[in-house]
Amino acid sequence: MQDWIDQANNNNIKIEDHGQCQFCLSRTEYGVSECVEVASLLTHKIEHSIGIEHMTIFLSVDAHALQHSEIHGRWNNHFHLTRLNLILAEQIRWNYQFSTVLSSVVNKYKEGKDNEFILSPQIGYRGALTVTDVLDTNSNEEYVRTVWDWAQQVFLSYRNGQEIVKEISQLFKKKIA
Repeated sequence: MQDWIDQANNNNIKIEDHGQCQFCLSRTEYGVSECVEVASLLTHKIEHSIGIEHMTIFLSVDAHALQHSEIHGRWNNHFHLTRLNLILAEQIRWNYQFSTVLSSVVNKYKEGKDNEFILSPQIGYRGALTVTDVLDTNSNEEYVRTVWDWAQQVFLSYRNGQEIVKEISQLFKKKIA
C-alpha cells in the first residue's frame, strides 16, 4: 500500500501539520498526521475479539478512510463505501476474508470504468464524529456505539455514491453465495 503522504503529494494536497485535521476537522494539535496516528490506535482501544464481534475494526477503518479520501487512491471510496453498505445496510456479518473477496470484486468491477468516480462530500460534511470522539470513549459499550454512529454518519454523507456501491454490493453477494 502506498504511503498516505505520497498519495497526498500525488493528489497535490499540502499536508497541514498543526491544528485540527484538515479533512475530518477532528480536534488534533498536529493536523492530519496526528489524526492518522490516532486512527491507527483506535482498533487497539478495545479487545481484538470485541472489535471483530462488533465489526468496529472494519467500520473505523472505513469511516476514517472516507473522511480522508484525499490521501488515498482513486478506488478507495468504492471499497470502503461498499463495505459500509454491506455492513450497515445489507447487515452482512463481516470478517477478514470478506475484505479480500471485496477487493477482488472491486478490481473486477472497475475494469473499463476509467471515468467513474465516487466524489467525496465537501470537507466538514463527511460526518460530525471523528477519531477523537472515538478515542474519548470510556467503556467498550460507548466505544462500539460511537464507532457505529461514526460509520453511519460517514456512510450517509456519501449520497452520490450509493447507487454505485449497491451495484458492487450485489456483485459481492453473488461471489460469496
